[in-house]
Amino acid sequence: MELVLVIATITSFFSHIVIDRSFVANAVSVVFATLITWALAGAETSLFVQGGFLQLLLVAVAALVISVVVGFVFAYHKKCS
Repeated sequence: MELVLVIATITSFFSHIVIDRSFVANAVSVVFATLITWALAGAETSLFVQGGFLQLLLVAVAALVISVVVGFVFAYHKKCS
């Protein structure tokens, strides 16, 4: 799960820098974080094969929560600047 947190934080940071619209940045961040996590951890340990879609859903929800928090930070920073 630590891998998900790190990857989701990095992808959400870069997606919110590049994309101005919060909803689109969150969606892009969740998709890329889920795909990267699946490519790194899932292919090696067959994480998503044994756990099914529940593991994939948990990764997507964790990535969404992190992306929303990072989006709030970016929105507040833009408002103060």
